[in-house]
Amino acid sequence: MMYCKHCGKEIDDNSTFCKHCGKSQGSPLKGIAIKPIWVFYLIWTLANLYLLMGDKSSFAFSYWYPFDGKHLYDFSEFIVYVFIIPAILYVVYRRYNKQIDKFVDKLLNRK
Repeated sequence: MMYCKHCGKEIDDNSTFCKHCGKSQGSPLKGIAIKPIWVFYLIWTLANLYLLMGDKSSFAFSYWYPFDGKHLYDFSEFIVYVFIIPAILYVVYRRYNKQIDKFVDKLLNRK
């Protein structure tokens, strides 16, 4: 058994809501949801490192490279794509996370 974080009464293990006061206990799987974001960010960073450091003269590289031959991916773009844009997205999510979560729940027809 565990205890409610708000009223202190005993509730069932892994309860999402308190049966006495009705307040949320937080998701028991809360830490699991963030892991794929860090995996995606690592893959994103490695892909950008490849664009920054890769052999830009090879045919395979130029086939999928997002720019024409005149413009090469440089360090300033690496900083923008790997640090600045993710930081802005993180700040926006932290600021509006409740509204975003409500919107997602509404989209997925959750209560």
